[in-house]
Amino acid sequence: MRRLLTRTLGLLLVIAGGCDLADELKGEPCDVDDDCWHTQHCARTDAEQQAALPGVCLAKDVPCSTGEQLGCACVPDDYDKGCTLPAISSTEIAYPAMICDEALLVCVVEPVDGTSEG
Repeated sequence: MRRLLTRTLGLLLVIAGGCDLADELKGEPCDVDDDCWHTQHCARTDAEQQAALPGVCLAKDVPCSTGEQLGCACVPDDYDKGCTLPAISSTEIAYPAMICDEALLVCVVEPVDGTSEG
């Protein structure tokens, strides 16, 4: 009986360990680390918190999604990292339009009139 219990427990651990949801949850909106997979954290910048915006689930060693999150680093001349693509593409979340502040090199809210803040 004990051997059967040990084998069953072992099988359950193998099955549970095989379900890695990190890829499915990567980039998903979150408010706290518990919203993400155990190998991830909720990467939420101070600017997102101040604007009452969610963060995104990213690997624990990635502080934020470069060029895709308000308050995160950006690269002005790189379309993919220049604040043109919000990390959260959900239509349910009104993520603001962003630009790359060339002095600070972080994503900031795009001014309504289209001029850069400075």
